[in-house]
Amino acid sequence: MQKRTHTKRIFQIHEPLMPVVEEWAKQFGFIIEVEENKILCEKGIGMMTSPVQVILEEIDGNVKFEAFLKVDAITMFASLFMAPDEMHLESGDGQLSMERKFGRDKVNKLLEKLGQPLIE
Repeated sequence: MQKRTHTKRIFQIHEPLMPVVEEWAKQFGFIIEVEENKILCEKGIGMMTSPVQVILEEIDGNVKFEAFLKVDAITMFASLFMAPDEMHLESGDGQLSMERKFGRDKVNKLLEKLGQPLIE
């Protein structure tokens, strides 16, 4: 069984997506790149912590949302090479619990602005 590495959701919103994402990214220090209908957001949390990545894609009136930690070489080394390359943000047992919490706190602010349930 393959481990789940991304937090994923599909939802609808009734307002333009980009202005909401831009405001959130500015407030929380995320860098945004746009590729066609995809919005890619990334924020490095700090020394010895993995960057948080968020991908939003608009498809036929729906928003496909993915959020995850992209585990960097320093974090991989610190975890004795036991952490996966990418990690979901949900709480619970497992590795990188502090990094997941920091990422979850930031990403939940975006979900709140979009009127979506928070990641627990």
